[in-house]
Amino acid sequence: MNLKPFDVVNFERFNARFMDTNSDQFGFRTGAIQVYPLSIAPLTIITPSPLFRTDYNFLILISQGGGKQQINTDTFELKANDVLFIREGHLNAIKSIEADTKGYFVYIDSTLLPQLFIDNVLLHRLTFHPKQSVTRPDMEWICNCCELLSSQDKDDQYAYQIQIGLLRTIILKLAGASVAPPSKPKRQIEITMLFKELLYENFLTCRDVAFYANSLSVSINYLNRCVNQMTNKPPKQHINEMVITHSKVLLQSPAQDVSQVAFALNFSAPSYFGRLFKQLTGKTPTEYKKTFMQDLSEYKQDS
Repeated sequence: MNLKPFDVVNFERFNARFMDTNSDQFGFRTGAIQVYPLSIAPLTIITPSPLFRTDYNFLILISQGGGKQQINTDTFELKANDVLFIREGHLNAIKSIEADTKGYFVYIDSTLLPQLFIDNVLLHRLTFHPKQSVTRPDMEWICNCCELLSSQDKDDQYAYQIQIGLLRTIILKLAGASVAPPSKPKRQIEITMLFKELLYENFLTCRDVAFYANSLSVSINYLNRCVNQMTNKPPKQHINEMVITHSKVLLQSPAQDVSQVAFALNFSAPSYFGRLFKQLTGKTPTEYKKTFMQDLSEYKQDS
């Protein structure tokens, strides 16, 4: 999927755009793996943030406190012993951070993913089921690994290999330590995960449920049943919500008006886009854009 340049935030730009501090105070680092204590987040990150995409992956490990984070169309309530994995390019927004939040934020450059994930199954699981819950002892164990990552001497001859090894260990621990969800048929989980993956890659051009059913070699009825049972929403609702969530990011640009956004999203007419947008958000695209620009002005004054 082609992303607009304004749509993507690198780590340094995130610091400048969403944090009430400069990079020196923040302790901004460089490197393919970076570890920061979450205790600085309530003091420095201005919430709620606008929707944005990152050009990097990251793990949020919460040992205390919590908050709310949106990823694509879903908003996750986070509390102690929760882990959130956010993949490069996925829409997200920081809704809130509790004042007593502690844990770790781990920055992961995308070039490292093949080394860190032993197979695509685990990577896909964390990408499309990003919130995991672990036991308290497991969270303490993972945080100890993060402390080792953070304190690793960069001048050490084997520093890079040690960091890769520690981070791979954390990911493998997550794979085995996640608190199991209520029992669901394995086939339904697989179909739903594959549907979400296909949707993320194709929602700009393919909005017909039949396309996704055919791509997965299942009937439309079976796809509807699987996705509905796993998410309490039918596939068509997922498709519409993904399109409208993406449109919110495009509407954040002063350079694009509502008609341009509608055509960029392959709507046949701006009026159809406007009706769907209002149906899902309660506002017209014009009202949303106006409100966002007002909120952005206040956000910049606060930062």
